[in-house]
Amino acid sequence: MDDPTLTAERRRRVILGLVLSSVAMVLVILWGVWALLHNQTGVLIVTSRPSGAEVILNQRPTDLLTSAFLSDLPADSFIVSVRLDGYRPVPPTQGVTIQPNETTRVTFLMAPIVRGDARPLPAVSGVPHSWQWRILRITSVPDSAAIIVDDKPLGVRTPVTLLLEAGLHHLQARWPDGARAFKNVMMDPAQTQTDLMLRPVTYEYPPKAEKDTLQ
Repeated sequence: MDDPTLTAERRRRVILGLVLSSVAMVLVILWGVWALLHNQTGVLIVTSRPSGAEVILNQRPTDLLTSAFLSDLPADSFIVSVRLDGYRPVPPTQGVTIQPNETTRVTFLMAPIVRGDARPLPAVSGVPHSWQWRILRITSVPDSAAIIVDDKPLGVRTPVTLLLEAGLHHLQARWPDGARAFKNVMMDPAQTQTDLMLRPVTYEYPPKAEKDTLQ
């Protein structure tokens, strides 16, 4: 026959274990809700005319060239500028506020610097942003291909620099004449930057009448 004292002690331990487990589960849920509410991100698209200018965020270089697609930026305010040898950005800087789950676009006109123009260019200081493994530089032949990543149109055309999360991504390129290209890309944290050249696919399925003839 069990000792009543030992039986009561076991019950207390079981109840205490259940209470601690419940508290731990509630804390995990609350942490997840807090993370969801406080780590919302948005998208920033920076373009320039002409393209190929480096994007500057809060006076820090990014190693991203326009047109640039920056995903997963924190919902916050940024001062955006660009720099390109021999050119002055117009306007010099633009303030943007990234909204959660929204896309913000900014465009700069790059005016050639004329002789005798001593006005200072937008300041650049600090160390580059440390998102090297996310950078994907896409070019295409011909240019001006619309880029779709993971079935989501980005609203940018080649040449373009993308800032993507690590992992496997499915890329599509669509040209104005209807040509397309497809590519799966693995964004590896070990890589500092990935360059990708896209060309229209050359294979086309035969028309239906021709397929019926071949069968």
